[in-house]
Amino acid sequence: MKKSVLAILALLLSACANTYNMPEAERSRSYQGNADVVWEAALASVDDIGLALIESEEEHGRIRARGGASIWDLKGHVLLIVVREVEEGRFRVDANAETFSEDQHVDFGRSGRIVKDYLRAMDSRLTGIG
Repeated sequence: MKKSVLAILALLLSACANTYNMPEAERSRSYQGNADVVWEAALASVDDIGLALIESEEEHGRIRARGGASIWDLKGHVLLIVVREVEEGRFRVDANAETFSEDQHVDFGRSGRIVKDYLRAMDSRLTGIG
């Protein structure tokens, strides 16, 4: 019994503190549409999942947002988003999250959930655009 509890705890503690190693398909999306519509959806999706916008640079296609602290991570997370046009009328959105915690091993999957929630919000906003 004790070994099982220790094994589960070890798995939870080894969860990644960022999403850069997640498969690309889980942290990227492609959308067709107008540049302004895609950019506005990218900004609005930050709010949709309850994050605070830190900065946005439309000319560089970058957005940074911060997620509040949780009981597992008292310092919160940052979401980094890059929006770029890959061909005329087609845009790629890449999202990555990482913890602000000094202990980079304690994340409990929160970074991955932030990215998945963000991309789900983007999908919802851009359904039917094209």
